[in-house]
Formats: sequence, C-alpha cells, structure tokens
Amino acid sequence: MSDGEGGIRRAFLSTNARNAVIEDARDASPDEACGLLVGRVEEARVRVLRAVPCTNEAPADRRSTRFTIDPRRVIEEERALRGSGEGIVGFYHSHPAGQPVPSSVDRGYMEFWPEVLWLIVGVGGADGDAALRAWGWDPGAPESPRELPIG
Repeated sequence: MSDGEGGIRRAFLSTNARNAVIEDARDASPDEACGLLVGRVEEARVRVLRAVPCTNEAPADRRSTRFTIDPRRVIEEERALRGSGEGIVGFYHSHPAGQPVPSSVDRGYMEFWPEVLWLIVGVGGADGDAALRAWGWDPGAPESPRELPIG
C-alpha cells in the first residue's frame, strides 16, 4: 500500500468508520478493542470506508494491554472483498487506559506490516472523550512510526 516514496501520507475516515472504531473501543473497555479497516488506497492516501470489529484473541489476562486478531478473520475478510474494489487498508486498536500513541509492541506490529494504516484510539481520558490518531511506518525513516493527518 506504500507509494514507494515515504509511504502513506494521509488518512481519510468516513464518519461511519470513525464512529464504529470509537464505539468498539468504548464497548471493549477495559480490554483493548481491535479490528480491520476496509477501504481504498489512492496514491499515498488511504480512504477508510468502514471498520470491521474483531474479537481480541489475546490471552484474557493480557487483553487490557494487548490485542491479537485471528489471522483467519483477516483471510475471511480478504476473500469477502474480492472483486469489490475495496481491501483491508489497515488495523485499529484501542488503549483503554492510555494515549493513542504506539507502544513498543505496537511498533513491532507496524514494522512487521508497514504498508498499512494503523489507527489507535485512546478512551481513558477523564472527560470520557475518545482521541483517535493515525500512524504509518516507513521502513526507511528513522522517525517511524510517524503520525498521519486524518481527514
């Protein structure tokens, strides 16, 4: 999904996708929510049309700080999208008690799968507001991951 010259530079989220990610994060708390982002890649922009919540398959005692998406769920969604013009363009997860900034574990996932968009939603604010931030990984850039503007 990278454009070969600095990777993804901008993310666009439909209102439905944004609302679904935030709702999933709130519903899953105090555990991390996680899911797939479906949409289209347009040059160095990712257009997220919808979010697909997934069950957090991490061990039960670690779900408040870790997430795991069953790879079979990813394959199922990819199959369902064949011929639609859409694809899996990224992943999302929540930080129920923290800021939407990649942890060292998140960075490992990003480095393993650098060509996709990573959304993190923080839902642990005292005011109850959710903070949503987008991240991209550029293997050639020492500052990775880098925050991406969301439109």
